[in-house]
This record gives sequence, C-alpha cells and structure tokens, in this order.
Amino acid sequence: MIDLVRLRVLRELQLRGTVGAVAGALGYSPSAVSQQLAQLQKDIGVPLTERVGRRLRLTEAGETLARAAEGLLAQAKQAEDAARAACGLVAGTVRLVAFQTALLHLVAPALEALTAQYPDLVVEVLDDEFEHALQSLVLQEVDLVISNEYDRLRRPRTADLTDEVLLIEPTRLILPAGHRLAASESAVRIADLAGEVWASGHPGTSHAEITERLCVEHGGFRPEIRYRSNDLLVNLALAAHGQAIGFLPELVRFTEQSGIVVRDLADATVRRLVIVWTRKDGDVRPSVRAVLDALRAAADTLTAEHPGVARPT
Repeated sequence: MIDLVRLRVLRELQLRGTVGAVAGALGYSPSAVSQQLAQLQKDIGVPLTERVGRRLRLTEAGETLARAAEGLLAQAKQAEDAARAACGLVAGTVRLVAFQTALLHLVAPALEALTAQYPDLVVEVLDDEFEHALQSLVLQEVDLVISNEYDRLRRPRTADLTDEVLLIEPTRLILPAGHRLAASESAVRIADLAGEVWASGHPGTSHAEITERLCVEHGGFRPEIRYRSNDLLVNLALAAHGQAIGFLPELVRFTEQSGIVVRDLADATVRRLVIVWTRKDGDVRPSVRAVLDALRAAADTLTAEHPGVARPT
C-alpha cells in the first residue's frame, strides 16, 4: 500500500523543484523530506529520484508516479470531505487567505460570528499576495482565497477553481483637502490631473495597472508615481498629508481619515470586485460552507450600513 503522506512529498517535489522548497511548504526538515522520498522509493521498488549536482530530480518513473499522485491525493481528500459532509460536522480547520481591506471589513466580522456559532471550528487567516495564494488553493494548502480585481482588468479563470463576487465597490479619486481641484464638488476629468504626483501599488499589481491605464487612456499622460505601497491605507495617509493623489476603492475610505476629499471621475467608471475563490466542490465540507455563509452575511451587513458598496445582483 502506498503511503499518501509520501506521495504528497513526491508531488510537492515535482511542483516545487527542490527539497528545501518542499520542506518549507510542508513544515518538515529537509532531512525528513529526503527520508520520506527514500522510503517511498523502497516501497515502490524502482528509482524515483536521482542526483543532478546538488539537486534531487525526479526520474521518469518518479514523474509518472507524481502525476498519478495528484489524482490519488484528490480522491483521498474528497473521501475525507464526503465523510465530514455526511455527518454535517462544522469542526476542524479552515485556512483562508485575504487582502487587507477584506480582512478588516469582511473576515474579522465573519470570524466573530463563526466563533460564537461553531466553537469547534478553527479558521486560520493569512495575508498573502494573490498569485501565491491561488497556487496554494490549487495545491490544497488553503481552502479559501479572497482577492480583488477591477472590472476593467478581469483575471483569467481556471477550471480547477470557482469564484464568487462578494462585493462591488466604486473607485474614486482621492485628493488632499488643500488641492486646487478640491474646492469644486464636480467630478474631475482625468486629463486635468496631468503633472500631479501619484501614490499607487507596486508594479505588476492591479492597482498600479488601473492607475496607469486610466491616466493613459482617459487623460493622455503617464502618471508620475512617486510613492508605491500595496497597503492602500498608506496611500490614503499620503494624500491626507498633501503628498500625492490617487485612485482608491470605496472600502479603503471607511477608515476615518481627515485631510482628504473624494471626487468622482467625470470620464471613467471603475469598480473593484471583492471575490472569494474555492476549489471546485470545495464547499462540500460543512466547515468551508459555514465560512462562506459567514462571509456572505458580513457582506450583506456591510452593504446595508454603507450604501457606497453593493452586493452582486
């Protein structure tokens, strides 16, 4: 009988490429990973790995078994989930990854409700970059991922995952209170923002890309982005202290911050979507369903209290 734990180690080596990376992902020491692989090779009776310099590489037999392991591990997980679903038990651990704004306004309220209703449920929460988080979801290292994307920059979907929009929020212009355009309450043309200093996300993020695209396509200029942070509350503070302007989604503004004014854009409508991702059939576990329901309830409460954000219709 093949040991599923050892199969998981082999599959991780195929995906991650090094023993050190596998050890970090599974919480083992590198020597423990090597021992698991050696024992699996002994169980199977054929060489599964080979040394290439200082690295350990899968043989053709190892690659074949690692590909089969993906299906075997998935079936084992489905059987485990089905057993839990059959008894309707909301217990165990659910791992969730989310970005800062969602953690503040959706996850924290949801956790409060879950703790009161399901004392045997443990929800582990991590703040991580979207691309890495989605890979972790596919690899079954986490159970839920909450991300954001702009309606003008939709990400490609994958057959392995399902996604649900929790919230829709407008994106508006944030100006320092003393800015030359702050005196008027009229919507602002993006072309009128040429020559300004901007705060945005790091290159490659959706926030940086939407800032660049709006300025180029609707204003005819490339923004001078002097300040970059993926923490949009930092960008909000920079505007409050007169250092920069920027485009910020509605949820970020729920943090009380004096010294800013908010204006609509006259020539563009941009919405940010807050999305929760799960694996296909991932909500078969009662615990995952409970977390999803709590997130939906938190989204309902948020939209009732703040008309600036909306639930999808």
